[in-house]
Amino acid sequence: MDEQVQEMNGIVNGDDQELGERNEDDVAEELPPIDEEVDISGNVYADGKKLVLDLNEQSLLRMPNGVFQIEALNSLLLAENQISEIPDEISELEHLEALVLSGNKIKCLNPNIFQLFQLQILDVSNNDIQEIPDDICNLQYLTQLVANTNRISKIPSKLGDLDSLRCLMLNENRIRQIPEDISNLLNLEVLGLERNDLDFLSPEVCKLENLRRLGLSGNHMTNLPRELENLVLLQQLLLDDNEFEFIPVQVFWLSSLTELTLSGNRLESIQPEIRSLKNLAVLGLNGNLLEYLPNELCELEKLEVLGLENNKLKEIPKDVSKLANLKEIYLGNNCLEHIPEELFWCSNIEVLSLLKNRISGLPVELGNLKMLHSFVLTDNKFRILPAAVGSLVSLQLFSADGNKLTNLPGNFSDLSTLRQLNLSRNNFHVFPAEVCSLKSLDVLDIQMNKIEVIPSEVAALESLAILRINQNKVQYFPTELCGLENLQMIDISNNNIEDVPESLVKMTTLVDINLSNNMFLEFPKPLISIPNLETLTLCQPEGHKILVLPDEIEFSNVKHLILSNNSLRTLPNTISGMRNLVSLVVDHNEIQSLPNIICEMTQLKVLHLNDNKLSSLPENFDHLRILKDLRLYGNPLRTPPMDVCVSGVVQPIGLFIRRALEREEMLLMKMFDVVKTSLNKNELRYLMKKFRLPEDKVQEIEQTYFGKDKLQDRVFHSMLYWKEYKGPQATLDELIRVFHIIGYDQLCDKLRTMKIYNQRLRL
Repeated sequence: MDEQVQEMNGIVNGDDQELGERNEDDVAEELPPIDEEVDISGNVYADGKKLVLDLNEQSLLRMPNGVFQIEALNSLLLAENQISEIPDEISELEHLEALVLSGNKIKCLNPNIFQLFQLQILDVSNNDIQEIPDDICNLQYLTQLVANTNRISKIPSKLGDLDSLRCLMLNENRIRQIPEDISNLLNLEVLGLERNDLDFLSPEVCKLENLRRLGLSGNHMTNLPRELENLVLLQQLLLDDNEFEFIPVQVFWLSSLTELTLSGNRLESIQPEIRSLKNLAVLGLNGNLLEYLPNELCELEKLEVLGLENNKLKEIPKDVSKLANLKEIYLGNNCLEHIPEELFWCSNIEVLSLLKNRISGLPVELGNLKMLHSFVLTDNKFRILPAAVGSLVSLQLFSADGNKLTNLPGNFSDLSTLRQLNLSRNNFHVFPAEVCSLKSLDVLDIQMNKIEVIPSEVAALESLAILRINQNKVQYFPTELCGLENLQMIDISNNNIEDVPESLVKMTTLVDINLSNNMFLEFPKPLISIPNLETLTLCQPEGHKILVLPDEIEFSNVKHLILSNNSLRTLPNTISGMRNLVSLVVDHNEIQSLPNIICEMTQLKVLHLNDNKLSSLPENFDHLRILKDLRLYGNPLRTPPMDVCVSGVVQPIGLFIRRALEREEMLLMKMFDVVKTSLNKNELRYLMKKFRLPEDKVQEIEQTYFGKDKLQDRVFHSMLYWKEYKGPQATLDELIRVFHIIGYDQLCDKLRTMKIYNQRLRL
């Protein structure tokens, strides 16, 4: 083989610069966004006597120059852009009182900010800032400094010089210590230090006697300083997600507390001293290790919200009836088997969550909760719902999924205010008739039951917007659903449906439908007629596979088309007519090639083609310029290879394809040169028959290039016509295959060697 490669040097080497010197990895980088000057005149407005410039969410890469020409500007809002630097000209805005730069890409604060001596509000949250400079002390009128979600590891001691500061938010940083000078912030009312790396709270913080809110959640604290008792005005103390094994006794001295949160700690018990927090309205104890509650907790007569989810509670104290002002109680994910009737004497309860317990029944006193609007019984052991549920006249949300219900109480239809109902994961064999009387119902989730028929009475659900009835045994898509004028989303996947009605065209409000894993023998064409459909999902990993997309698909208005796990071998050319399509997902099919016309779908942003049989992509693939999410894994790609496609960036993919086509074209021409010197007229005639070229065209070429002296021209032009006639099928591999079939082994070996040599040049 090496000798053959050397022999072919003279044939290929003449253009090896063109064929091999440019490596496919040498591709153009994606161009950055164009930063054009923005017209800001329409973003300026007066707020009372203050002048405001609102440039939030404008995709700005930098501050527009026009900003600095508004000398009287009081508030500059630049949140949620892509600004990485603050220009020096910021100091020219000497009247600025509020500067909001949250949600950008700023790494450091320009010192000129600290020359804005009138500044009262500075918000630099959600950036990449690593430090706050000492010059911050120049901003003597600053009342609010918000720097959440950065990379700040140290609070500058000079911060203590900001006498006017009332709000300091440093949540979600990397702070480990608090400087002593923080005690100088005597006017501070709000201090946020949540989700940092604090092991303890400095006693200096406890000298801030005007503090109303102290956020310390998400640190590593196990205790609090004794000096905490000095914070006599403190109303909110947030201690979630720390390492407390008990409530520090100092907390019980804070008589002004209205909110105390200790969720996500290691509390095993609550001390009786909890009774001293007489003003407490919110108590969060979720996610601890509590097995019982002290009766003293029930003396908190002002308590309105009590969170006890994710503990180990086995019972609720009967004194709970004393909590007359209780509005919300969360008892989910405990070990409760019974709920005392005393809880239901708390007649002001509006939200009651009992999910993930072991409850099988409830006392009749449940009917006392006339204010209850949200009731959750998910994942318990109910076989029958108590009739008292039907008397909850204010109920708007009811979840009883994950039980063993087979029917509903007759008075369930009296819940005239119910808007969201979840009955999924039960044992319903028949669609509950009581549901069809709930005319205010917006959301119905009844998936994962054993329902075979959706009754015609479902047409009475005139407010229904979302219906989930997937994973049942439904055999027919009822025409009555098509008359629901507010229906926006249907999930009826994983059923036994074989067809859909033509009346789908009436569903003018439907924007999302999932029909996956049903028994369609072909693509249901009525889906195309749904006028405002945005998302169509028809994946068939377990249902009948769709073999072909109809040409009529071009008339569909969908934006998101999801057809994974079917047996599609290609996409129709008419798919280019889907002008609204921005997302096409066809993973796990048998697609061998994409139509060239797909490159005209320049609105595409998402294209998933994983696990198909693609060996190449269309030449103009990079015309899909706004494609952001391209996935091609699990394909036998050669043009381009997977290592070029893995980034999902279309520019290098298109560049590779064009270079590959240029190389293949050049190599094919060189192969034609070899072929023209290797065939006699009889061999040429035989080859043309194997190519199945039209006889009249073969005769035309023979007459044009008649005679022995024009044989080579005759062979060459015959090969050119084969290339023209076969189009995309006239490839190097096809040419080699044909010569191998007709037994021209020596010529076949030469062509194969040329191809191998060309591949070596590309390495």
